[in-house]
Amino acid sequence: MKKAILTILAMMTVTASVAACSGNNNKPDAATDAPANNGGATNAPVTEEVIDPFAKFDEVTEVSIGRAIDPNYKFDGSDTSEDNVYTRWLKDKYNIVVKHAWESAAGNDYQQKVSLAISSNDLPDAMVVNETQLRQMVKAGQLADLNEVYGKYASSELKAVYDSNPGLLDSVTFDGKLYALPETTLPSAPLTWIRKDWLDSLKLEAPKSLEDLGNIAKAFIDNKMGGENTVGIVGTQQGGSLSSNFLNSTDHWYNFSPLFFANDAYPGIWVKDKDGNAVYGSTTEETKKALGMMKDWYANGILDKELGIRKSTAEVVASGQTGIFFGPWWSAYNLTDSMANDPKANWRPYAAPLNEAGKFNSNQATGSNYIVVSKNAKHPEAVIKMLTLHKWGKDEEFKTLTEGKEMTSQQVPLFLILGAGDQLEYAVNNLRKFLKDEIKLEDFDNVNYGWAFEMANHAKAVKLDPVDNYDIQYFDQKTDAGFFNHIYAHLNGGSTFVDADINWVRSIATAQTKTMESRWTNLKKLEDETFLKIIMGSADLSAFDEFVAKWKDQGGDKVTEEVNELK
Repeated sequence: MKKAILTILAMMTVTASVAACSGNNNKPDAATDAPANNGGATNAPVTEEVIDPFAKFDEVTEVSIGRAIDPNYKFDGSDTSEDNVYTRWLKDKYNIVVKHAWESAAGNDYQQKVSLAISSNDLPDAMVVNETQLRQMVKAGQLADLNEVYGKYASSELKAVYDSNPGLLDSVTFDGKLYALPETTLPSAPLTWIRKDWLDSLKLEAPKSLEDLGNIAKAFIDNKMGGENTVGIVGTQQGGSLSSNFLNSTDHWYNFSPLFFANDAYPGIWVKDKDGNAVYGSTTEETKKALGMMKDWYANGILDKELGIRKSTAEVVASGQTGIFFGPWWSAYNLTDSMANDPKANWRPYAAPLNEAGKFNSNQATGSNYIVVSKNAKHPEAVIKMLTLHKWGKDEEFKTLTEGKEMTSQQVPLFLILGAGDQLEYAVNNLRKFLKDEIKLEDFDNVNYGWAFEMANHAKAVKLDPVDNYDIQYFDQKTDAGFFNHIYAHLNGGSTFVDADINWVRSIATAQTKTMESRWTNLKKLEDETFLKIIMGSADLSAFDEFVAKWKDQGGDKVTEEVNELK
């Protein structure tokens, strides 16, 4: 599940020559569309001296890093993550040599390795960390202040990306010191993806309310739209989460977040109660109500009977066994197998279900990955330079060396996703105008929004008439197959997301507090086990009240005190 998500996260900055590839640590290399810096207000540090970010270092400059490795990734020939066409290009072209201080498998193993490096104060020159780890390192005084080297060595393109994401650099600036380079957060809210060809076959309208959605799922099951074992709403698989949370706020793929949100419940994040005090969303009456509804839906077969134990939700979608799942706007990228198995599989996204007041609720994406530099690093400027080169250093020599080769996060050290703040809106809105002949190709801002220009350049070979109908039969999947997914994802998921009137709810806490460091694993386990038991019927709804009491007693009250101090 998460492999599919993270594959797509780099999509907004992908070049025309690179297609999305799979692997939870194999994000495609990207040439970011950066909006021009027109001299407006900026959060970026200011310096009078600027050094050419594309100039070669006079001497060999070594940077040691901690590195997440995908053990299943296949390199070309004898290449490795430390020695490949990309790292050799860095060395030959720019005199930057990357050395691995340590390697670890991607995912939890990597996070544990980072935490160990922090606690032992045995740090490489640079590594990618999460927000909790960043704050730990700031508090421990382990990081270099990047203000000066950012001002001198960051390219205008890199600065423009951060300028277009207001407050992003402020979020990593403590007491006036810039302690990290943050990833830009891809906008995300969970949409309801439905087989519209099934809706049309049964003459059903698109859903608005929870009741509508439940009735549609029941109709799909009763009419065996996916065969004898049709699954109503498929979701959380083995090892997955029931909903997104404050530590993984963009995890909207194949879970049940919308069922909570439509009940005005926000499990996993910290919200304000009626008195303005912080409360953990998983302990509220709204969450209890949502669990009661989900318990009934599960008993009636509306929710997947193999919820939480199914090995692969994606296989159910690909096989045509289900017609409903929840996922972010870029979910269309992961529907390739479904469409290959059934070219008539007309997956369409909807900003639904709405709550009783008619609002479409979602938690707001928070947190990110961050590049941090040890205060003992001899060449912090090389890290700034590497980030610029990764995105904007693709000269003809680079293109020749990498032609026909993947440049993913397995080759590229210190990989970050970077994109202009309004890139999605620009791409979607202008693509729609272009297809209606309201603007011409030359009207696109190819300098600042090159990806939107690239898509438009291919759009008319992919999108068939009528251009404003986004059903699958009005797309040519074959002629320009390399761009079909991009066009389809933007016109379907992108348009629905951009047009949606979303009631955003942001978590008060976006990183772990002190007590969470020792208590959160057990508290979260208590929550997950209780919620699953309630939904699947092995525990009565009254178990929720018992959970809340235990949660508070086992450290939840102390954690809540700490979160209240953040308000």
